[in-house]
Amino acid sequence: MKTMHREMMLSATYQLSTDSEDANLNIDADNQFLWRMNRRRLQVEAWRDALLAVSGRLDSRLEGPSTNLADQNNNRRTIYAFISRHELNNMLRLFDFPDANITASTRTETTVPQQQLFVLNSPFMIEQSKAFAKRLMDEAGEDIEARIRCAFELAYGRPVNEREILLAKKYLAGEDDEAERNLNGLTRWERYAQVLLGSNEFMY
Repeated sequence: MKTMHREMMLSATYQLSTDSEDANLNIDADNQFLWRMNRRRLQVEAWRDALLAVSGRLDSRLEGPSTNLADQNNNRRTIYAFISRHELNNMLRLFDFPDANITASTRTETTVPQQQLFVLNSPFMIEQSKAFAKRLMDEAGEDIEARIRCAFELAYGRPVNEREILLAKKYLAGEDDEAERNLNGLTRWERYAQVLLGSNEFMY
């Protein structure tokens, strides 16, 4: 099996990126001939760990006791979370974690409004957004464009393009009126960080 895995993983096809090309897309839109890597959504464990890692809060220590995901101060990798068969954690259940009472060969993959509401409103996501915004300020200093570039490299692992810089600057330069500021509870940088972490590109 190891020899087979090595052969597959070192092949040119396995190492293709998900980048699309118009010429290939016109010929094989469904990617049946594997001219690119199919985009895949992160499973909830990897997604949660990625959010913690990008925000700079991930506790990467190995081993130790099981942890409670409902605890807002739990920054350990999701693999250390205990799973209740009677009351599955809300975040896990919302993002397609399998039922712990039955055997599941594969996971279902759903896209429902509640998932985006979690991204917008959950205390966990708000905490990661605040921590990510603080990390950008600490690592990139006062320069707005440097912060934006840093944000994209950390969140997406790619350089930001000029259009994305212009959009970000336009949003960050805006000002909230007093009523809106009191209603939001987050600064513009924290809201911008939340947008990046809650995006489709981050999830995939």
